[in-house]
Amino acid sequence: MSERLSPQGSDLKILCDNAAKAVAAAVEDMAGTSAGGLMVKMGADGTPTKQIDRAAENAVLDTLRASGLGFKVLSEEIGEVTIGEKPDYFLHLDPLDGTFNAISGIPFYSVSIYLSRGDFHFGYICDLAGGTSFYAEAGRGAYARPGGSLHVSSNEDLPHFSISAYTLRPHTGRIAAIGDTVRRIRTLGSTALEMALVASGRLDAFIDLRGMMRVVDIAAGKIILEEAGGVVTDGLGNALQLDGNMWQKRDLIGSNGLRHAELLRLIGGGQN
Repeated sequence: MSERLSPQGSDLKILCDNAAKAVAAAVEDMAGTSAGGLMVKMGADGTPTKQIDRAAENAVLDTLRASGLGFKVLSEEIGEVTIGEKPDYFLHLDPLDGTFNAISGIPFYSVSIYLSRGDFHFGYICDLAGGTSFYAEAGRGAYARPGGSLHVSSNEDLPHFSISAYTLRPHTGRIAAIGDTVRRIRTLGSTALEMALVASGRLDAFIDLRGMMRVVDIAAGKIILEEAGGVVTDGLGNALQLDGNMWQKRDLIGSNGLRHAELLRLIGGGQN
């Protein structure tokens, strides 16, 4: 199926592509090096900002400034910043999702951008190591380039689910029931990309039980997964609100929607 993006969505897709190219160039020489992992400050999200994070964020912000548009940006590293005299869009930014992977030379890290204005919503994720971009506009479908239209898997057989999942000590037992049920669990290290993999049908679900969800991590992935036919909720089955609260301290489940209620029950968040 051909893309159904609006002219506005198409223009923002080009802007996001330019930002992703700028990030890829900015981090290329630091990926897989100790220099990229040098701490430069504490980020707005309360975690250390590494040299490679700052380079990625600056690359995106420079691209936004050069666009001539206005943005109110909520970013993982710098916090809130306004670009232009009058913001045209509210933008959630994770300039480098998967910092550990990038520093370690593991080719699985991404840039995540979510833009909104009124009823308009657009999400974009780029696999910086592999080059694939995933994007969606509310009401107009989800896509990958290369790859075309995205759709979640049609797998209804929970014992044959392949999922990505996270948890933290001392509550690792929350994942045990799922581990005893599904076929395989992976922990890949880039929330945004993992949600994109669910949207593309390569994984059946993504589960984050760390209770420390950051809006900037999941805003783009949420719209892409939902436009691909999936379901995204918190660990209690409630809808997620993409507001200005970066650190919502909630769990997250994104799935193909076919066994979502059962996944919720397995982690103890659903109704028995």
